[in-house]
Amino acid sequence: MKRLALLVVVILSAWSTMAAQVLDASRYEQRTLSWGGGAVQSLDTYLSPLLYRGAHVAILSERFSQMPAPSGRWFCQSLFFLHGYYALAAQGRGLTVGGMADYSYTLFNRLPLGGDNSRWTLYAGAQGQLRVGGIYNLRNSNNPAQLKLGVNMAASVMGKYAFTLWGVPMNVRLQADLPLLGFAFAPDYGQSYYEIFYLGNDEDCVHVTAPHNNLSLRTALSYDLQFSSCTIRLTWQEDLYHWHLGSQQYRMLTHTLMIGYVDNLYHVLRDDQVSEYIPY
Repeated sequence: MKRLALLVVVILSAWSTMAAQVLDASRYEQRTLSWGGGAVQSLDTYLSPLLYRGAHVAILSERFSQMPAPSGRWFCQSLFFLHGYYALAAQGRGLTVGGMADYSYTLFNRLPLGGDNSRWTLYAGAQGQLRVGGIYNLRNSNNPAQLKLGVNMAASVMGKYAFTLWGVPMNVRLQADLPLLGFAFAPDYGQSYYEIFYLGNDEDCVHVTAPHNNLSLRTALSYDLQFSSCTIRLTWQEDLYHWHLGSQQYRMLTHTLMIGYVDNLYHVLRDDQVSEYIPY
């Protein structure tokens, strides 16, 4: 089991390296950096049976690129989402703080929908996910912290609609990512990290995850306003993580509103080829 989990991590790392090489060779590339925050709900029965609610701040970095394929229908997306939060129990006591880093790489195929001149664009593809983070409960004196580590293979679907309003080009995009198979690190209740890492009592710490025990979903709705000198993106993102591994449950729900700046880059050989590539 551990060897299989290690193999998945190695494959995802290699996939990320390949992604960087593909991005450098692409014809069209879009880079976005967004900042924002919102509300969070967290439940981790390893630390506490109580549901915590609070706020979080987040940074999102995205690279979306057209791959150098003859058909021009293959695209890749690299997403890095970093957020930190604090939350309180319903009684207003028991502060919990945490931070998570989510990285995903997606290989998209642009599906034929209404022809090349259609305002609608639909993408579907396979996604690799890596999640690393931690939670610290200030009320606990024994086992106050919890490590979060998981890798997943997921399915991703994204739809775009481009239009012009009052002479300003705009774009609406909706993306949904659903994990299908992966691995997660999750010790059982009473299984301390001292036992796991120092005494070697690490049985049943790594679990195979699938929709029956990892009911997670990420959805993001973005709105682009393209001006002559810049493009501004507004994003509303919902992240649901719901693990039920062993006898423990972990659930986190975040609502995030972000604003970002978009760079549209064109990698062409001659100046007269620029008109062949449009961002949407």
